[in-house]
Amino acid sequence: MANDYKRFITPLAFSVVGLVVTFWIIQFLASVVLFFRPAYDLVAAVDGTLNFDINFLLMILIPVFFFEFLILTIPIAFFMLLIAKVFRVTTYNIDVMRIGHGFDWLRIMKRAVIPAFFALSLGELVISLLQGVLFLIPSMGDVETRAIVPILHPLLTLFGSLIALTVSIALFAPTWLLNDAGIVAHVKPKHLQLRRCPDTEGVGRWYSNLIGGFGLLAFPIAMFNRYFYQKFIIHTVPLTLENIMVSLGWSIGLPFMVMAFILPIIMLNEITIRWTGSTMQRIAKGMGASDVQFQHVGKIQALDSQMMADAENLSESMEQSDI
Repeated sequence: MANDYKRFITPLAFSVVGLVVTFWIIQFLASVVLFFRPAYDLVAAVDGTLNFDINFLLMILIPVFFFEFLILTIPIAFFMLLIAKVFRVTTYNIDVMRIGHGFDWLRIMKRAVIPAFFALSLGELVISLLQGVLFLIPSMGDVETRAIVPILHPLLTLFGSLIALTVSIALFAPTWLLNDAGIVAHVKPKHLQLRRCPDTEGVGRWYSNLIGGFGLLAFPIAMFNRYFYQKFIIHTVPLTLENIMVSLGWSIGLPFMVMAFILPIIMLNEITIRWTGSTMQRIAKGMGASDVQFQHVGKIQALDSQMMADAENLSESMEQSDI
């Protein structure tokens, strides 16, 4: 058991350091913005200045991440499984496959990457659609714009992504559960007689590929738009090497900051997977799933040799029985 929890050391350290650094950066950015605009109110729905908005959102959002994981993961996973079964019923069987139990610290870290991209991409979309409704962007003169924009944009991105992270966790946490429970879709045997490759895929992976594709495609576009196009073209911030490196730094660093908020949820999933995984398997079996086992795929030559060896052994045993 102690060895099992050792895999949490690196993700936990990364998360703690990331959260501390993110909180410090947020406070620093806010102090700079308030220096130019002392009465600036970022969130229209929350009365108060920027500092109050920051503290209020963090106080609300962080507990929400944990509560939605604990309350919504299994119900949403059930609906995902139901939808997959309905839409793929003609070609695929949904079953429970016996899988391994290993999940080291590196896999925990990697699991946080795509949800972070998704949250950042969706957050930029939220900012664009709700600008003036949820987020207040002040009108500024040219000089003030050049001073505030490099500071205000990362602040907007961070808070947009944290709000979008509620959606990201609600969508990705059920896919983790479906994957970890071994819920798979595989082509029905009758379809293998056609010109069709065998196909076995985790139901959770099928969903995460669909959802994660948006994040992977939209993230670089969103970062380019926010930190290069808007910054240098729209707001005419000087195109210097220093400013370019700052933009690159935000584009690369922001996913790590968002990952720091996701990793505790992933570790909570690892702690609860024995109960939630077995619950999900029972739900799948209640929907008609069976226990299946992966069949080894080997080279044809090796398989032929094995079949010949089995035939020879069978022949020898028959000869001995005749004697």
